[in-house]
Amino acid sequence: MKKTSLLISAALLMFTGMVNAHGPVRGKMTASITIDAPAAKIWDVIKNYDDMSWHPSIKSVKGDGGNKKGSVRTLTLVNGGTITEELKSHDDSKMAYKYKITDMSSTGTIKHAGQDEEIPVLPVGNYAAEISVEDKGGKAEVEWVATYYRAYVNNNPPEELNEEAADKAVTAVLTTGLEALAKKVAPSGKAEVKIEMKR
Repeated sequence: MKKTSLLISAALLMFTGMVNAHGPVRGKMTASITIDAPAAKIWDVIKNYDDMSWHPSIKSVKGDGGNKKGSVRTLTLVNGGTITEELKSHDDSKMAYKYKITDMSSTGTIKHAGQDEEIPVLPVGNYAAEISVEDKGGKAEVEWVATYYRAYVNNNPPEELNEEAADKAVTAVLTTGLEALAKKVAPSGKAEVKIEMKR
């Protein structure tokens, strides 16, 4: 009996240790908003890959290839940081495009586990996203889906680079952008961003 209890206790301790010590887990965040405006009007605002003037967090964009696959854009943020992204696909007929972050500046470094760790302007790793517009009976549904990992690849991340920090930052990017888009295209209407998270 004692032997069995010890084995169960040991197994539980091992399981707890494994859960607490897991590496990064891929997150998928879907932000959506329904705007009282034609879908084509919304798409006209966001379709140019090298133009993100509709997003209040982005000061300027420098692009090298327009809406062609493989085009690279560098976003200069209002806070001074930069994010470089590559266009993976662009479909005018489906009113959608996909892109991936390839490089980011950092906001500084912290000491963690005896090492200097850089804090990227967006505390995520392997970030890819798609933004799309769909007609919903004369209104437009805009969906912005982002998949990513936390920025810290090892176990026991610092709070600046953990899942919570990643989720908070991505939520802010998507929500701020969609709210601003709604105000730009339909300033008198009320639109709410819905967030769905899977990990």
